[in-house]
Amino acid sequence: MERIRQALELARRQRNGFSESDQAAAERVAVRREFTPAPMDPTSRVPVDWEELRERRIVPWNDTRSAVHAYRMLRTQVLQRARAHSLSTLGVISAARGEGKTLTAINLALSLAAEPNQAVLLIDLDLRRPSVSRTLGLPLDRGLEAWFAGTARIEELWRGIEGVDRLFVLPTLTPVPQSSEALAQQATRRMLADLKERDPGRLLIVDLPPALLCDDALTVAPQLDAVVLVVTEGRTRREDVSRVLELLGNTRVIGTVLNRSSESERRAY
Repeated sequence: MERIRQALELARRQRNGFSESDQAAAERVAVRREFTPAPMDPTSRVPVDWEELRERRIVPWNDTRSAVHAYRMLRTQVLQRARAHSLSTLGVISAARGEGKTLTAINLALSLAAEPNQAVLLIDLDLRRPSVSRTLGLPLDRGLEAWFAGTARIEELWRGIEGVDRLFVLPTLTPVPQSSEALAQQATRRMLADLKERDPGRLLIVDLPPALLCDDALTVAPQLDAVVLVVTEGRTRREDVSRVLELLGNTRVIGTVLNRSSESERRAY
């Protein structure tokens, strides 16, 4: 599997005309974008329209819809696995577009943050089609694209959500050019490691790109402790799931979320 991964990486760089020397130079520039660890400011919160979010199938912890119970079950199982295996960074991934991975990432983050003493940071690393901020309707003017461009520090970009004390969001607002190369930079690896080390008790939920449409997700996944795979009943093909699991290699997959189930219990795991 490692030889396959190395071959895919070489082919990708050759396809994009991105040489080893180019990669090294980019990382030397990017690594300068360091940031000093600082606590997340609980007063830096932005308002959201919860009524509108409910129409978008966002389910706050006190919602009465059946979907809340499904996400609570998902939360419980994620927390059990996270605490049993010391996991603190969890990616949410799908095979293709339209599987509901961003919705799942947001609702999982909200449900986790409702757990007493559990802090959560939701990060949008779908750099080609970022949608966390748009889905939540956050009134922001910049996100991680500014950090990748070297014009902002991480501390300037995360925001809390009004009404959810223990949830912070690190959004991306616009697509990042050469996203795969940006995610492969040493600076990105250090950024994730530093966010992880700031608060060992905080869970990082990372919205990843679809695994079969580009190599971005496969670039980030090995840097995370585990991933959750989102599939949609009647849409996701069995062979696509098998291919994603093959491509993820040694990356831990702690569960599969079933969206749009026709069963009355609406299973989340």
